[in-house]
Amino acid sequence: MLNYEEFISKDKSMLIAPAGYGKTHTISECLKYTQVLGKQLVLTHTHAGIASLKEKIKKEGIPFSSYQVETITSFAQRYVLSFYNGLYIPKQEDNNEYYSFIIAKACNIFKLSPVKKIITNTYKGLFVDEYQDCTLKQHELILLLSDILPTHIFGDFLQGIFGFRGEQLVDMENSTEMGEFAKSKYSLDLPQRWLNGNNCLLGNDLKHIREILINKEEVDLTIFSSIETYNFNESDLYDPRTDYYKEIKKLLKEESILIIHPDSTSINPRIKIIQNFNNGFSLVESIDSKAFYAISKEADLITMENISFKVITLCLMLFNKTGVAIWFNDKGFKRKTKEDDKIVLQPIEIKIKTLGNKLSYSLVSEVLKDIKKLTGIKCYRRELFNSFCKALEEAEFQNISVLESMTNKRNSIRRVGRKITGRCIGTTLLTKGLEFDTVAILNAHKFDCPKHLYVAMTRASKRLLIFTNNTSLKPYK
Repeated sequence: MLNYEEFISKDKSMLIAPAGYGKTHTISECLKYTQVLGKQLVLTHTHAGIASLKEKIKKEGIPFSSYQVETITSFAQRYVLSFYNGLYIPKQEDNNEYYSFIIAKACNIFKLSPVKKIITNTYKGLFVDEYQDCTLKQHELILLLSDILPTHIFGDFLQGIFGFRGEQLVDMENSTEMGEFAKSKYSLDLPQRWLNGNNCLLGNDLKHIREILINKEEVDLTIFSSIETYNFNESDLYDPRTDYYKEIKKLLKEESILIIHPDSTSINPRIKIIQNFNNGFSLVESIDSKAFYAISKEADLITMENISFKVITLCLMLFNKTGVAIWFNDKGFKRKTKEDDKIVLQPIEIKIKTLGNKLSYSLVSEVLKDIKKLTGIKCYRRELFNSFCKALEEAEFQNISVLESMTNKRNSIRRVGRKITGRCIGTTLLTKGLEFDTVAILNAHKFDCPKHLYVAMTRASKRLLIFTNNTSLKPYK
């Protein structure tokens, strides 16, 4: 068992913790010892990670005043926006350039004596979670902070999957790269997530699979009795007559279920699954998806003269095209003959007419919410829809552009996190750090990276289902 007091007594210390081995619990326990020292800064990479950390720290009864949790980029962003005096900052929706710029400028700013003083006056220590996902530039940033604050880092080399924008990740096994941290290296060795009354056999099997993946050996799923393995053709997923489809449909009865798709390059396969299973699963969105900014820019082009056309444009960005075609043509609402259709359309038409006389983003939001309720209209990207409606409303309330409102909202999520629960579908990149009772991995034979496969498998706390056309997995490029 880790000696928490000894671990935090080091100016620089490092903990290697496989998925589900109690890393977040360890951070919480460490924070109990640092309360007397002063406020601690806790940094991670994802909004899901923030939510998980906050939830578990809160359960331990640690007062909010003794810690602050946010992402590395959010923390860096605050200082850059406050202290950078250059003329050029990339647009945030151009995230490839924007976040590289933020981290690079933050590295320069954290070398300034006045900024160092602000940091030491605000915080008395630093914890960094999911360290294996740090790029070399982010690692440089943390090293700078570690010269200002006592710093304790947590990670697992087998979960380093992000590689932001193709940048090289830090190598936690490289003592030269890790410097002083490597001299105070600790580790956890028990799969706590599964030993605590969930599924002990699954925990032990995943521990075995971890060793297999580290050794770059073949994973024979047939020898792991805790894993429900299904040998299906991947094309059968979309055919309601097949066993593959039927097994996935059964999962809609689960309260906590995560579907993991192996394709991170395109959102379309996940949308197709949501469509085929009648919107039964919610899409886990990327926090920096360009769709949030694109639709906001479109809304900023609305005028009283083009409102009818722009409503159609927004609907096509938010809803299914076949549903939109039921109610709209190129000119606006179709002329309906059925009395019931006329009744449901009348209040929407009145609101659009009102917008033709006086533009109101809040009213645009109301119109979209009304359209969403129409027969045949389906929204496969619920987070996009809800965020957009809120951005419209806040843009009007604050008298700012919709794009600015949306940018503020995405930055807020980056700082405070977002809890993801229920019946969801995503990829390893979007669900890393999450924990669901049940996890189903689709087309597992398509994973070509052991780290992605390991992350996918370890999201399950009670039940793991794997669908594949080959029960012997070789996730190596």
